[in-house]
Order: sequence, then C-alpha cells, then structure tokens
Amino acid sequence: MENKDKKGSTTQEGAAQAHQVASIAAMQALDVARLPDGQRIEVAGYHAGETLGGGSFIWYANERREADGGTCFRAHDQADGRFLRRLDNTLTPGMFGARGDGSDQHVALKQLAEAANAQQRDVVFPAGDFALSATGLRFEGIRITGAGASHTQLRYTGDALGSLVEIHDGARISGFMLNGNVSDDPRRWSSSNYDAFTGCLPLDLRGSNVSAHDMVCRGSPVACLRVEAKRFVLRDIATEHARGNFGDGIFIVDSRDGIVERCQARDFTRIGFVADTYGESPEYMLSERIDFIDCLAENGHHASVDYGDAEYNAGYWAENSHAVRFIDCRSRETTHHGFVATTGRAPSQGTGHFTLRGCIAETTAVGYLLSDLHGIPVRHAVDDCLARAVDKGFCIEMMLPASRLTGQRLATELRGTRRSGSTLALEGDGHIDIRHLDETWQVFNDRRHDSVRASYASIVSAGGFKGELHIAHFQSRHGDTDEPAAVGFKLIGQSHLRDFTLSATRARLFHIPAERISLNDCEIPAGWIKAFNTLDVDACRLGDGVPRFDIFDITQHHRYRHCRFDFTPGGGHLYLHNSDKRNSRHVVRFERCRFKKDLAQHGSMITLDAAPGVFLADESNYLTFRDCTFENSGPATDTPAIHILQRPPQASLTGHGNRKNATLNALSAFELDDGLMENS
Repeated sequence: MENKDKKGSTTQEGAAQAHQVASIAAMQALDVARLPDGQRIEVAGYHAGETLGGGSFIWYANERREADGGTCFRAHDQADGRFLRRLDNTLTPGMFGARGDGSDQHVALKQLAEAANAQQRDVVFPAGDFALSATGLRFEGIRITGAGASHTQLRYTGDALGSLVEIHDGARISGFMLNGNVSDDPRRWSSSNYDAFTGCLPLDLRGSNVSAHDMVCRGSPVACLRVEAKRFVLRDIATEHARGNFGDGIFIVDSRDGIVERCQARDFTRIGFVADTYGESPEYMLSERIDFIDCLAENGHHASVDYGDAEYNAGYWAENSHAVRFIDCRSRETTHHGFVATTGRAPSQGTGHFTLRGCIAETTAVGYLLSDLHGIPVRHAVDDCLARAVDKGFCIEMMLPASRLTGQRLATELRGTRRSGSTLALEGDGHIDIRHLDETWQVFNDRRHDSVRASYASIVSAGGFKGELHIAHFQSRHGDTDEPAAVGFKLIGQSHLRDFTLSATRARLFHIPAERISLNDCEIPAGWIKAFNTLDVDACRLGDGVPRFDIFDITQHHRYRHCRFDFTPGGGHLYLHNSDKRNSRHVVRFERCRFKKDLAQHGSMITLDAAPGVFLADESNYLTFRDCTFENSGPATDTPAIHILQRPPQASLTGHGNRKNATLNALSAFELDDGLMENS
C-alpha cells in the first residue's frame, strides 16, 4: 500500500517499521500479536543463509486467504492473519523456495503453478536445472518464460507415464528444455522391447489459444510434445529422442487452426510431425486448418511395424485431417515415408484438402504417400516438391473417382537399387494432373526397366489404376549424364484408365490401356498402347523401336496428325493390331504424317495385323492416309512401306494427296490399295 508523507512524497506502508529476518521460517516464527496490521517484513532469503526467494512482505492481521507457499504465508500456530508478499506482475520459482540445482523441486513448483494460475500472474524461471519427481505441472492463462532452452531445464526423474508440463487455455510457454526421462534404448531391438520404455510426455498443450516458443522437448516414451487444442502456435520448437510404438516428435490430435513454424523433430521411432484424431474421438472430429512451415523431421527409425505391430516411420503424417498445409518442410533419414497425407473422416464440405509446397523428402523408401481413406475424397495440391535418395518418389493411392491430385515442378532422385522403383507409383482411381516433372536415376538397371513385369520405371501401376492420368513436360536422366532418357510407363495389373494424356515428353510406353488416349508433342520410340475408345496422336515423333497401337471393337477412332515416324536409327516399325473383336469402321486415319526408313535394310514401315477372330469379319482394317509422305532412306527396293500380316479378306487402304520418293517402289502388297495414291 502507498501513503504520502507531509512533503507529498510517496512511501510504502510499513516502511518505517520494517523488520529484518533471515528466512521465511523466521518470518513465520515472529510474535504476530506484537505486530501492527500493515507491518512490513524484509526477508533475506527463502532459506536461511541464502538470498534466493527473499523479498518484502506485509502482515495483514485479518487476512484469511489460503497459504500457497510463496506469496501468502501463515504465522506459526495462527489461524488468522497472513504475510503477503509484495509483488509486481510476475512470480519466480525462488519465491516458492525452488532451487535450480538439480534436486527435486516438484512440491515447490507445483505450488508456484497453482498460485500463478489463481492470481493470473506470469512466471519467470532463471537459469537452472529443476528436477521433478512427479508429473502434472499445469499452467493456465499465463506466460511461463525460461532463460532459454540451453539454460533452464525442467527434468523428470520418475518413470510413471504422464505429462510433465501442461499448458492450458490462453497460456504461453517459452525458453525451456523439458526432459521426460525416457529409459535407455535396448542393446538389441526386438518385438518384446520396442515399446518397453518408461518416462513421461514432456509438454502437453490443451484447450484453446495456447502456444510454445523457443523450446527443446526431449526424452519421451510417447510423443515429445502433444497438442489437443484450437488456435495454437508452435514456433522454434525442437523435439528429440521419442521412443516406443507412438514415439512422435510433435503429435497434434483433435485440433484445429494451428501454426507449426521452424520446428524440428529428431530421433523418433514413429513420426516426426503428426496431425490426426484419436480412434475413440467423435466421428465429426478432425484435425484441420493446420500449417507446418519451414520444419525439419530427421532420423526416424525402429518403427513398430518392423516388429510385428502396425505403426510406420515417417517424417510427416496427416490423417483424419483437412486443410493441412506443408510449406517448405523437409524430411530426411526415415525408414518408410517422408510425407503422408490422407483423409479418413469427412470434413464439413465432404472433401479433404492437403497442400505440399516447396517440400523435400530424402533418404527414405517413399518420398510422398498421397491418398484418400475410408471413402472420403481428397484434393492434393503438390508444387515445387523434391524426393531425393528414395526408392519411390510419389505414391498416389486414391481409390475414389472424385479424388484429385494436381502438381507442378516435381523432381525425384531415385536410388534405383531395389527391385521396384519409380517417380510415380499409382493405385486405385482418381484424377491426376502433373506438369513439369524431372527425374534422375542414381543407379539404373536396364534389365529390370525393360521387363514389363518388373515394377521398375518412371511411372508404374502394379496394383491397377483406373482413373485419369495427365502428364506434361516429364524429363528423365540416368546417372550423372545430362543426356535425356525415355520416361518409362508401366500401367499393368488391373489398370484400365478412363483418360490418359501425355505432352512434351520422351516416353517409352510399355503398356498403356485407357478408354481415351491423347499424345501431344511427344517422342515415343516404342510402346504398347491400348486405346479402347479414342486415340489422338498430334505432332509426335515415333519410331526407332516398335510402337504398338491396338484396335478394339469399341474403338471410335485412331488419329495421327502431323507426326513423324522415323525408323531409320533402330529399324523399328509401327505395329497396328486389330484385336479379336470386329470393328469395320474407318477408325485409323493419318493426316500430314511423315514416314522414313531404310526399307532394304530394316523392312516395312507399318505392320498391319489382326487376330484370327477378325478374319471372319466382312469388313475390317480400314486405314486412311491424307497428305502423308513416305520416304525410303535406303536404295530402291520392292519391300513395301506397309506390310500386312494375317490380313482380313476385305481390309483396304485409302488416301489422298500422299507422296513417296523414287526409291520406294510399292506402298503395299495389298490388292485393295488402289486409292492410296489417288490425287498424289
């Protein structure tokens, strides 16, 4: 309390009658019957012979509030009257007798937390090592500030599971190292000890409007930091040494509207950063609207799935989530995955959304696993992302036609040493649209790549993909060379796409089955293309190997426009195969195409074939050529440009405005090709 003297100067109440005592115990031992109300007591230190926790107190004879061990004390054997500490806006551990000397301070710090919450005063910790033999240090609605993670440590010394520090509604913590005292790693990991750890969770954020800054959370048998809150902020947090089946760096559960920025998760046995829900959470519960910005997950190992349990190892994992964004984040040295994003529960709009931008996944099996889950469609947006030193770059497993992934400027650096490897591994359904991909194989196995059965190519679907795939500007290189290589496509298994579009790419299409196929400005030396409905090939360069295009009974058209078929280097040919179904329409049409080959050395330019069942058709295999050029690059020969195998009896070739050079004597040995050179 303040008074004014006769000169108008302000003095504190009781200042003239201050008593000097050595400790809190000495103050409590005073004969309060002889102390006037408002008497000031100056305490040298909380404990005798020390200065820590000393301060100025006022005796209030009629005060009866509960003593708290730091700001309010009772006199010995007195029910009435209290010594109240004169305070500013903050409390310190020393006020409650807590020393930062490594000894157990749980009781004192528990009293500090309870008093700070009740009075809504911020807490400031000095440098020191504060040991706690029990968990449950809870703060609510205030700021708790340490001297920095390298100077102030709260260290658990017990082995029972719990939360060492709990931050609740409106509270903010910063400047600490929190140690959960996880037990030591086994000498040899096994199915009996991978989850046999003791210790506690270092930091737990709950409620709403909570935040943690400039912290280190380490040594936990579960997650090092857990968030179950709305409107939260984690900034400049480092987590390390999480162990057990759920050994995560930062575990965000049933939360929304959060920012995780410049945080790190190192040395964990499950996942670095998680956004998820509990299995027992209500069906409407999601983790949503959470941004991970400029974060690092590093050194994930010994996941429980390797010991017969179910949990994988990954840098980042968002499941049962919505509107989660990973921006400029990095994952490296993990066992199974870099980034995983999937749905699982339905958001209010029915579709989950995930964004990955500027991210890097390196030194892991799968860089990115992007999927939908439990019948909930998804929208993935992936831009400027890199998968480096991986077996598979982007695994896309969308089971629903309504799911969609769009991406641009993606890059992979594939290790290429395992039996399977790919930049894109596809499964399920959905719509995929990716532009500007760049892949490099550190090691390239030609034998595996050339085998259609091996899941080893730039784009692979071994389990079957039935959606839409649109790819543009895909480049591939092998090893250290800058020479471009063909991008390999193997859509095998039960694959049958609705739409396939490829643009501005040099590709080897091992097996592409789709209802509608469109190839534009591509170089395709070889491949096997099955267009069940329509095929459009525009401004492409085909040849060297054997590009094969199958014709089916439901095929509406095959159209080749402004294409160049140059078979001179490798001696290949265009192989058109009519399937075992009937199709008597004029489905194959070449417009302004150019064919070139040394016929004498390598044989015909086009091979027209049909399955035996087609022989019974009255009409089949109508080919039309308009304004096309046929050039024999070798000497004059009787080898025809178009070679017919097992032709049906009524097939025909027609044309208009076509040209051939002088060394090409016959375009075909087919008796019904009289109109092929009409008006030419």
